Amino acid sequence: MKKAQEFVNEKAVYDFILNLTHEKARQIGIKHRSTLIYLKKKAKEGKLNFKSKNVRGMLNILS
Repeated sequence: MKKAQEFVNEKAVYDFILNLTHEKARQIGIKHRSTLIYLKKKAKEGKLNFKSKNVRGMLNILS
């Protein structure tokens, strides 16, 4: 069974990641500070991988 195509508001995801604090990230499920730093770096570059585990977690929170 195929799922319907979902569209992602990429700007909202980038903004959400860039505004995350360490405390909020830990509540969401990002265990390591370095992971958050890596996500923020990729968001600044505009090169997020939307299929990665951490970014998919962000999409679930935003939707």
